[in-house]
Parts: sequence; structure tokens; C-alpha cells
Amino acid sequence: MMNVAVVGQGFVGLTLSVFLGLKKLQVFGIENNQNKLKIIKTGKSPFFEPNLDKNLKKCLNLKNLQFIESLNPIFSKLDIIYICVSTPNKNNSIDLKFIKNVIYEISFLLKTTKKKPMIIIKSTVAPQTTNSLIEILSKNSKKILGIDYFLIVNPEFLREGSALDDQMNPHLIVIGCEDLKSKNKIKNFYKKIYSEKIPRTFTNYSTAELIKYTNNAFLATKITFINSISNLCEKIPGANVDDVARAIGLDPRIGPYFLKAGPGFGGSCLPKDLTSFIHVYKSFDVPSTLLNSVKNVNEKQLEQILRILENKLKKISGKTISILGLSFKENSDDIRESRSIKLIQSILKKKCTINVFDPLALENTKNFFKDKLVYCNSISECLKNSDCVIIMNSEKIFKQISNQDIQNMRRQLIIDSRRIIEQKIKEMSKVEYVALGINNS
Repeated sequence: MMNVAVVGQGFVGLTLSVFLGLKKLQVFGIENNQNKLKIIKTGKSPFFEPNLDKNLKKCLNLKNLQFIESLNPIFSKLDIIYICVSTPNKNNSIDLKFIKNVIYEISFLLKTTKKKPMIIIKSTVAPQTTNSLIEILSKNSKKILGIDYFLIVNPEFLREGSALDDQMNPHLIVIGCEDLKSKNKIKNFYKKIYSEKIPRTFTNYSTAELIKYTNNAFLATKITFINSISNLCEKIPGANVDDVARAIGLDPRIGPYFLKAGPGFGGSCLPKDLTSFIHVYKSFDVPSTLLNSVKNVNEKQLEQILRILENKLKKISGKTISILGLSFKENSDDIRESRSIKLIQSILKKKCTINVFDPLALENTKNFFKDKLVYCNSISECLKNSDCVIIMNSEKIFKQISNQDIQNMRRQLIIDSRRIIEQKIKEMSKVEYVALGINNS
């Protein structure tokens, strides 16, 4: 049985650890955050992801997945080391401190082992980063790449809400390596754990790094594009952005994904990677006009909602505003770069009372805003006596909003940023309904 370490037990690392555990490998999940480590050891994920807890417990019961604090005690037996630590933004560029800390640790441990491990970088890194990491490894260990250790860049393309399935069945496997032995080792390993039907792209380090950034930048551009069409639809009588998106999505040159207009993109990847990618352009003295526009348009998308709110209520101060949906997308508890959080921050400046409800992200929101908001446990509680409700994501439960819920509002004003109750609202009378991307005049 192969011994595999996964360094970093965040969104990427924990789902990868469980996937490898389900493949009956001996897996060591490395996490130096004591609180997170304690939670994971009980069989619970520190974040919400469908089916993750169930499969985590299964692997723990099989005893082929264990979680420890450091690589040090098990390094001499490792065949493969995945690096899945965070690479956050710092001053609009990528911060490599976490991945460099891991590389330094590996470099000194490598010096004293007879093993020839394969190191696989899953963390998102900017082009040419891997070459600088190899310098650290080779200098400190006195070992030779391609002979004493092997290094591969293998970026992930996970979607929150389906991450475990994406680990098991990726749409593409990108492999960046620059020596034949590394290529053969990763090819043979991935034959054992992935279906041969999954396409593989073999390339060099810089191109593999660039593919990840390019992928996320294109998705961000696609979302921003349909949001700009949505803004235009609101001005044209009878126009409907969902019909536009559905039609152009049938064109195989475009495709249907990421054409859901709304309040803008958020989450842990797209905003961070877009900002870092713009910095990469700058570092190579290449204009990033398009990507700058994508970022700017996304940041301004919330202004549409605020304009509608102010036009309808005239005076917002003293009003009660209800927000349904706090995570950056449905079926997630992740509020990082969530448009809802940014909208709430803007509305708070107007001195309103804000009621919030989300079936998954309420606790994370409470940790962020403390006592500044009113936290509700249902749609009906959230809407009661409010002057407006704003639906911010497509969580299924929000489609269950009832006529009684709306009747209990002080003013029956609904702003639906995702158009999820457009059909239901036609059955209700005396409701002021405004949907982003639709002009019903």
C-alpha cells in the first residue's frame, strides 16, 4: 500500500484526503491548526460539503486515513506528498508564505531520508513559482530533481457543493512536469486512482500554473459578461436575461455554464485568483485591460441592488431589510467574498435593521458581523415586519417562500437577484417584485 501525505486540510486538502482514503491508500492528513485538527479527527468537516462527513467517517473507520500535525514523524515512509495549503492575496498579489513554509520543511526532511518521494503541488500558484520552490528544495536537501525526488504541478478545478465528486471525477487532469521520470511516475499513479476516460494534459510547470489562472479568469469573465447583459435587460421592455442566457448557452462555442446572472461572483477562488492574475500581467509588463474591467464590473454589480432599494424605499434609514442567502453560492456555508456580505456592509451604513437567514451560512455570518444583525432561523421569521426582502442566492429552500410569509411583511417588496421565485410571484397579488435582468414593463 502506498503512503500518501496531504498537507493542508482546507477545502482542497480534506476532500482530497477523503478521496484517496476511499481509494484504499494509506493517507496522512497534515494540519497544524489544532482546532481544525481536533474537529476533523471526530469525523466532522470544519466546513459544509455534501457527503464529506459520511465518507470521512468511513475512511476513519477503515483506519487508512489519519490526521496528524506534522510531516516529520511519518516522512521517511512517504511515497507521495500533496501540497494543498492556502495561497491568499497580499497587496493584490499571491502570498506564498504557507507553501514556502511547507517546501522548507520538506527540503530539510528530504536531506535525511532514503525515500524518493513524489511532491505534487495542488495549491494555486502564479507562473514561475514552481521553479523558485525547486531552488529551495534542491539547495537545502542537496538532492537532485528527477533522481532523488520528483515534483509535479497538478492544479485542482473543484466546485464548492460538488467537491468530492470533482476529486473523484475531474473534467480534466493537468500535469506539469519537466523530466521523464516524474512524468512516468505520475502517469502510473493516476492510472490506479482515475478512470482512463478522464482527459490528461501533460505540459511544463509554467503552463500548468497558467492553466489554473486562465480557467478561473475565463469563468469570472463569463459571469461578468452575462451580468452586463442582465443590466441591459432591465432597461429594455420585455427583456429577460434567463431567456438570453438559455439561448446562447445552446451554442456549443459558448456552452450553458456560468451564464446565471446575479449580484456578481464571490467565493474563495475567482476573486482571489483574478486579482493575482492581474498582478502577474503587471509583473510581466503586459496590459490587463480586459481582466481589470471584469474585476471592476463585478465590484459594481451590487450597485444595481442598492439603486433599486433606494428608488423603491426612498428613505432607507430606519427601515428593516431582510436578506435571504448569505453564502457566496447555494449549498455552501462559505461567505468568503460573498456578495451578500458586501451588500450587508453597504446597507448597514444606512442605519437599517437587517434580518438574515441562510440554512448553512448563518453561523459563519454571525462570527463575522457579531451583534450587528438579527439572525433568523426561518424564512417567515426573517420576513416578518420587514420593508423589503432581497434574495441573494439560489438555495432551494428560498423557492418555498409562501404568500403568508410575504403578507407578514410591513411592505411587500421583493428584490430577487437570482429570479428563483419569478413564476411563483405571478400567482400573488399586491406584491412589488423586482428581478435583476428582467424588465416586465
